Amino acid sequence: MSRLLPLLLIIAIIAGCGGGGGGGAGAPVSLFGRVLWVETGAGVEPAATIRSGEASTLSSTVDGSFQLDTSSGVASITITWTEPGTTTPIVRTFNFEPKTANADLGDIYIGPETVSVQGRAVSTADSSPIAGGLVKMAGVETVTAADGTFSLDGVAYSPDALAVFLGLQGSIARTGYFTKFFSPPSGASAGLVEVGDVAMTPEGSDDPPPPPFNIEGTVLPVGEAAGATVELKSGANIIRTATADGAGKFYIWAPVGTYTLEAENGGLSGTAGVTVTSVNEKVTQNVTIS
Repeated sequence: MSRLLPLLLIIAIIAGCGGGGGGGAGAPVSLFGRVLWVETGAGVEPAATIRSGEASTLSSTVDGSFQLDTSSGVASITITWTEPGTTTPIVRTFNFEPKTANADLGDIYIGPETVSVQGRAVSTADSSPIAGGLVKMAGVETVTAADGTFSLDGVAYSPDALAVFLGLQGSIARTGYFTKFFSPPSGASAGLVEVGDVAMTPEGSDDPPPPPFNIEGTVLPVGEAAGATVELKSGANIIRTATADGAGKFYIWAPVGTYTLEAENGGLSGTAGVTVTSVNEKVTQNVTIS
């Protein structure tokens, strides 16, 4: 018994240290987003697998949406999908700022190829480079260097279907500046797309930027959305009108207020409410037509 008691004590200490299965893992967080195919702008079918560490989930075959429940501090996800008629899976890893709370990763595009989208963030005040700007596009993120340059490596691409790629919206956000949006000006050459200088206007400038958009969304289902008319209304008054692109995306700028989005295409229609709380903050609101 004298040798058994110390052994039991050691076992008890080990069990106490391991109790609860914490292992240093952070509190759970949920990541949301959509996995889209760059040739169609629609969700992939069959479903894609989204993984982070031991956590995994599948994307919806209806619209590509997903919810991944994982641990706080997560800073990347890996998406795996096999295109019908092929045997080699497409595997893409997307890195981002660590998430310590539930987060919407937005639209994440995958494709048969990837390219690098490069440019430089500069100030409209004096053309000086802007360092430390957070650049995002199609699920890929990076930060501008000391000379303002950036390279978004691994952006989904297909040389056979450029319409969706050319409609992708990138953004640069930096404290003290209005967020600036940009799109690819052309297809890739030798795996590279140059967007040139992206001019950002300082907050409080006497020459504020023209309104790009602060409401974006997708008309769903995507297969019925191309060319849909989207009206932003305040009561019965039409404030803005936009047309959905080939991927069903639309972009509208509006002042602070509460509005109704009305979408119509070929006899199909739908509505959704949207509220703008700041002209400099983007709101995402989809509209489903039926």
